[in-house]
Amino acid sequence: MKKSFVIAYRIYLLPLFIFLSLPSFGKNGADSSAYKSVLNLAYGNAPDERNLLDIFLPNSPNPNTKMLVFIHGGYWTKGSKNQLPKALIQILAGKKGYAVASINYRLVKDNQNRYPVQMDDIQQALRFLNLKADSLGYKKGEFGLLGASAGAYLALMYAYTADPKKEIKTVIDIVGPTDFTDPMVRGKNLEADKTITNFLGVSDPNAPLAKESSPLLRVNAASAVPTIIFHGENDEVVHVQQAKNLYAKLSQLGIKTQLELYPNETHEMRKSLFSVFLKMGTWLDQVYPSGVKN
Repeated sequence: MKKSFVIAYRIYLLPLFIFLSLPSFGKNGADSSAYKSVLNLAYGNAPDERNLLDIFLPNSPNPNTKMLVFIHGGYWTKGSKNQLPKALIQILAGKKGYAVASINYRLVKDNQNRYPVQMDDIQQALRFLNLKADSLGYKKGEFGLLGASAGAYLALMYAYTADPKKEIKTVIDIVGPTDFTDPMVRGKNLEADKTITNFLGVSDPNAPLAKESSPLLRVNAASAVPTIIFHGENDEVVHVQQAKNLYAKLSQLGIKTQLELYPNETHEMRKSLFSVFLKMGTWLDQVYPSGVKN
């Protein structure tokens, strides 16, 4: 287990999941006939292109077209908005009629940009997307958040703790960590512990910051939103109990939630793409319909 964990981390697995299995949308990728693209918009002034985003729109949006925002993985030190695969854009924007944004955010580097600067970036990106809504033709003031691993964590954390206007209507959590105090992802998992310590700048899992930055420990009935959780039961990076605990907490709070567990799946979720896409689409139809009839 320990050997496989180290290997997984060192092949840069946290663009994971669909992002390792499907073709990436390149920086200068061509538009599909099913949707249109507006690329490399600056929503802030962070260096190294960390405050850029892309927007993908159905060909016939209307003022009720809903916006989904993708937050990339990369254990908070790597990755970019270009990890959103073209195949997923085609499904969400081209077929289901969503507006979709993919955002960069500041990465931890040289002891800089540690949590919570990513929350500030997400807030600024959503503010920018609201400003662009009228001119691009989608609905302002409502968002669904979609993320994988590190990006799923940011989606959960933002939705549960940083959204006083209640603009976030749902979160799609794919193998996201939820509790930075959990010994299953700290002392018992040395690489995960190292990653979290680098992200927070604090090594003690019982430190106030570890608790403050844990979605599981911060969510309450007033702040929670409908959340679907996808997780592999053999995840070697984020222990599956993290997903189970979040599901139990949301259920206890009376929040609409759904937990999809995949036996024998690891953190990458490579074998379960069809199921994840299908269940994601059904969930969105139920809790956050696109507003566009195709």
